[in-house]
Amino acid sequence: MKKDFSFKIFIIYILIFLVSSFLSIYFGSTDINIFSSNLIQTNNDLYLKILELRMNGLIQAAIIGAILALCGYILQKLLRNPLADPFILGISSGGSCFASLFFIFNSLPIISSLPLTILFPIQSIFAFIGCMFSFIILILARKNIKNLNDDYIFPVIGIIINSFFSSILMLIFSLAKPEQLSEIHNFLMGSLQPISIYPLLFIVTLSIYPIYYILKKSKFYDYMLFGDDFAKSMGINPVKLRNNSILMICILISLAVSTSGIIAFIGLIIPHIIRKIHRFSSYFEIIICMILGAIVLVNADTLSRSLFSPAQLSVGIFTAILGAPMLSFILLNRHKI
Repeated sequence: MKKDFSFKIFIIYILIFLVSSFLSIYFGSTDINIFSSNLIQTNNDLYLKILELRMNGLIQAAIIGAILALCGYILQKLLRNPLADPFILGISSGGSCFASLFFIFNSLPIISSLPLTILFPIQSIFAFIGCMFSFIILILARKNIKNLNDDYIFPVIGIIINSFFSSILMLIFSLAKPEQLSEIHNFLMGSLQPISIYPLLFIVTLSIYPIYYILKKSKFYDYMLFGDDFAKSMGINPVKLRNNSILMICILISLAVSTSGIIAFIGLIIPHIIRKIHRFSSYFEIIICMILGAIVLVNADTLSRSLFSPAQLSVGIFTAILGAPMLSFILLNRHKI
């Protein structure tokens, strides 16, 4: 019997997150001690600037990690596929392709003079448009395919979208200049670049309703695991629930990809870890899944900034190093290969 909530487990995860947050603020790409009294007294402006950068980075990593873990958890239940992750629908491919286009057009004066750069980086706007463009293709394709199960056809359409935008990306690689190739490469590997408070507020604002909707419908996702007929017998419209949930997930993925590129394994591995060590209601599993996703990405970001400082590596490297062996261990242990 699954428990609805455990205050003890919740506090443990919160404490781990707070410790991870402290380490994220303490360590950076420079050896400057943010908690040094000398720095605060002698150069207060520098102290405030460094504190702002590290706080924004912490919030960004926590939000992106929570979003990726949440999307992976829901998609694995909706599609009844344990290997489903936030990028299976092809949304991220559109975002990465359009963001790569930005690096090609970045030198044009019309791009740099756009007024929205104050609110949101143009690169992120390109990525967001690409994600939504992929989502429109996904929905239009699904509407024109009849008599197939959603849990089968959505991943197939996602594979087609991924293949299409991968081809476009190869074309962009061929046309890009050497200095542009480096920027495209870093974005595709997943990177948490410093951003100001305005993009963070933009992400938080747009992600509130999708997260609220998913939490509100969380108890129905367990019924979806037993098929559409069982869900209908429980009074649920599975097609409507699946389509609406995928729309919410697409919005969340668009926000994540537009600011951090493609960060692998968070959305895939975190739901497996949670289901492996806990047995709670979907509502509480989603919450601790989001907290654990935030913890993992915050620590990966700390390592990427501090391990080889002053050089800053792509955070996707550390999530892949952590995620690939852990997923292999879980699969081997589950099936006793």
